[in-house]
Amino acid sequence: NRLHNSGPRYLEQVQARCRDRRHVPVLLAEAVEAVVALGPDRLYVDCTFGRGGHTKLLLSKLSETGQLRAFDVDPLAVEVAQSLAVEDSRFQIIHRPFGEIATAVAEPIAGVLLD
Repeated sequence: NRLHNSGPRYLEQVQARCRDRRHVPVLLAEAVEAVVALGPDRLYVDCTFGRGGHTKLLLSKLSETGQLRAFDVDPLAVEVAQSLAVEDSRFQIIHRPFGEIATAVAEPIAGVLLD
């Protein structure tokens, strides 16, 4: 399966195939409400930033002291996320696999979104 291969050639193929496709998050509001159930002043993590649909709604639910970290390994997703991080200081993108959450996020995490 080409999607499971690695290397620059395969990455370019996947990115070309997905570049113009819009992702519509399913159960967006329900998922976000469940994740932030412990309150708006805590740290939350979105493990798959993608194009930021869940992340943007999560940020809208947080207070000024709430924080959000997001993981993604896709360079295009990280580029989109970096723009959001410039706009909102409560947000940080982590360009690493979400499996590294324990080493990448030292602070206590109140909720995690995996979609």
